[in-house]
Amino acid sequence: MKRLVKSCGYFAVLLLCFDSLLFFVIWLLQPSAVKSFGPLILLFTLIALAFSVIVDARHRRRISDAFENFLEMPDEVNKEKLVHATGRNWTNSIETLYEKMHFQTSQVNEKELELLSYKEFIESWVHEVKTPLSLSTLVLNNHKDEMSSYVYSRMNRVQRQLNNNIDLVLYYARLQVDHKEYKFTKFRLDLCIQEIVDDYTFLSGECHIAVHHKLPPLTLISDQKVLRFMISQLMNNALKYSDPERGEVTLSAWQNDDKIHLFVTDNGKGIPPEDAPFIFDKGFTGNHPDRQKATGMGLYLVEKYAEALCIEIRLDPISTTGKGFCIELIFTL
Repeated sequence: MKRLVKSCGYFAVLLLCFDSLLFFVIWLLQPSAVKSFGPLILLFTLIALAFSVIVDARHRRRISDAFENFLEMPDEVNKEKLVHATGRNWTNSIETLYEKMHFQTSQVNEKELELLSYKEFIESWVHEVKTPLSLSTLVLNNHKDEMSSYVYSRMNRVQRQLNNNIDLVLYYARLQVDHKEYKFTKFRLDLCIQEIVDDYTFLSGECHIAVHHKLPPLTLISDQKVLRFMISQLMNNALKYSDPERGEVTLSAWQNDDKIHLFVTDNGKGIPPEDAPFIFDKGFTGNHPDRQKATGMGLYLVEKYAEALCIEIRLDPISTTGKGFCIELIFTL
């Protein structure tokens, strides 16, 4: 509105000067005629001023629409419309802007294609590397009796870590896809937890960490494969950061009306209170010395997939007290 008044200010001043001159001339010729013609002159002035404001507002709106269309789609058609709306005096500036935007758009499209190719390569590589890894697991199990329990346990731990790192890459790549597909099925949460705990048996045994997981029979509907990845990440973190001397990890769950609450807890040192707001941020590792070698991707991916599956995720208050670390997942039935 201020710009409108400012743009019409010169015209209004000119119009008032003209009216003043006209009043003066009428007064010189016939003073009594001022009362007769004065209201007509003022009415004409107001109509002319209102008309100029409306015309200017429409002109500015037309330029604004043309400019917005040009920014949204900087092609030849919208460029010509913008030139037509602004006037030929702006042709050179608009041509320069068009060339720069066209060049930048081409660069962005090229980078997007490169990024897409990179994502496809990573995802393909992850699937390819899982085949020999599964084969190595089979070979390791078949030759279990030919090696010491220590060597077998170490090999299983290394394989578990490899699988975990590969899953991180795979699920991070899937997160970047525009159209994600999830397979929702009905399954038992307690049985899913049992399978995850079995996968980590050798790791927990080698680290001398006690894992407690007595869950009641609980049924829910979700993407079981994605949920297994999420809980595996929480399990992996719990085993990694539990107490180094008397480590304990507890997986517990209970149902309250139409919600199922799942807790993954360890008895480690937890996190400082100032780190709590950022625990789910991408790449965040905090200031704790034990977490400096972490990637900061595990909890980030858990939070992102929880959002995608409509699962509420919370950091339990105990995590900032130095008495442990706990993540809660809440499923709505």
